[in-house]
Amino acid sequence: MLKEIDCDLVQVRETGLGMILRVVILQANGWAEDFKFLVHKYAPNEIPIDNADIDCPNWTGRWLIAQTFTAMALEAFYYDYVIEKESKTKAENKCSPVVRYQYLAATYLGQINVTDSDLYIQLKALNTLRRHWVHNKSTDLGKYSCPDKYFSPGHCLALLTSVFRLFESNDHSCIVARVYREILEQAQSNVKDIIETI
Repeated sequence: MLKEIDCDLVQVRETGLGMILRVVILQANGWAEDFKFLVHKYAPNEIPIDNADIDCPNWTGRWLIAQTFTAMALEAFYYDYVIEKESKTKAENKCSPVVRYQYLAATYLGQINVTDSDLYIQLKALNTLRRHWVHNKSTDLGKYSCPDKYFSPGHCLALLTSVFRLFESNDHSCIVARVYREILEQAQSNVKDIIETI
């Protein structure tokens, strides 16, 4: 976590959150480059989705990695936030990331009707994906199914940006939210630049 002391940003706790976010950013950049390649290859026709993994072998992997690491980043951020606001004991209490977000949004960010917000609904869908990929279980032939909602690597960047913006806007002491929001917005701009060169 970061604190502002005498107009300087000072790191007060170590975390791997920056490295986790970097993975999401790299996946989003790679996804944008892959998308650009696919559009150029198949223009003016639609991209045959079944060919995406053949033409771009990292296509599906980028989605899975971005989704999983987005969930990991949010869990790490919530953990640090709870330590900052309450205690390490409270931070280590087991609960789902969605429940933790709901608690933080209502308790510290002044949000009402948290579970009705679009951001909460997206975070809940992301948590479903996280559970699916991290705790993947086999099933009888013909019965395996994936979650209905998927997030592209670009969408993962947008989701992270929204969460950090919410914390930044409603808790001015949460300097790390501002820093990461700025980094993620720059990453989104870079992805947009890649897409716009199509």
